[in-house]
Amino acid sequence: MAEINEKVTKTLIQKNLTISFMESCTSGLLASMFTDTEGASAVFKGSLVTYSNEMKIKAGVPSEIISTFGVYSAECAKAMAQIAQKTYGTDIAVGITGTTGNTDPNNSDSVSGCAYFCIRIKDKSFDYYIEENVKGLNRKQIKQLYADTVYEKILECI
Repeated sequence: MAEINEKVTKTLIQKNLTISFMESCTSGLLASMFTDTEGASAVFKGSLVTYSNEMKIKAGVPSEIISTFGVYSAECAKAMAQIAQKTYGTDIAVGITGTTGNTDPNNSDSVSGCAYFCIRIKDKSFDYYIEENVKGLNRKQIKQLYADTVYEKILECI
């Protein structure tokens, strides 16, 4: 049985739809998983990995979004998706931000095991929130959980 990311990649290739990512808590895993399928280069344009608040702002997330709503927010994820879509000129873009376990000392709004992500298709945004009990999971497992959830939602959207 094909992995969910392989199904997404093959579907986008069939539909000739391009995709890009702006990732924080998944640290480039979404992009890596996408390119695990042969032919991905036909539709994958690139990914920004902006782990720190500073890099999110440098990439184009307005600092007001982070100061008003927090780095872990639907508003931040949406801005990230918009930036990826604009930067790479893609049909689809995903922005994701969240925590991978322990609370983040650099962000007072951190909640263990939560992530916000936004999928932009053309000019429409689809916002999602993940909240999981991550007790007993390591960071790699949490990132995989988030990435699999994102791919499931991309498949639903396309």
